[in-house]
Amino acid sequence: DILTIATDVLGAKIALAKKDNASAITLLRHAVDTQDKLNYGEPPDWFSPVRESLGAALLMNGDAAGAEKVFRADLDRNPRNPRSLFGLQQALKSQGRNYDAGFVQKEFDAAWKGGSVKLKVENLV
Repeated sequence: DILTIATDVLGAKIALAKKDNASAITLLRHAVDTQDKLNYGEPPDWFSPVRESLGAALLMNGDAAGAEKVFRADLDRNPRNPRSLFGLQQALKSQGRNYDAGFVQKEFDAAWKGGSVKLKVENLV
């Protein structure tokens, strides 16, 4: 299962580099499904939440509403994940929901406190 996730994530990164967003999204959806089936463990078998990458790919492909759902689903599993909060904020902004994005920005600022890197959506893939 770990190799499946790794292969899908790497394949998605290659597809995105080739501007093949549809293939990247398909691979990332499969990786998310595989990650969801992993047994619980501390530390987790696959550390990085693949939903971050899927949400970013959807957002970069113009599907802000789909990205919002994915980032919210990741936040259900990983509360206060600053990278997913950032992605959610960007998805809301892309939908013209600046008021909602402002609330998420406050949550992100608190969660990212001390972070020295300025995030971009592309960083989430």
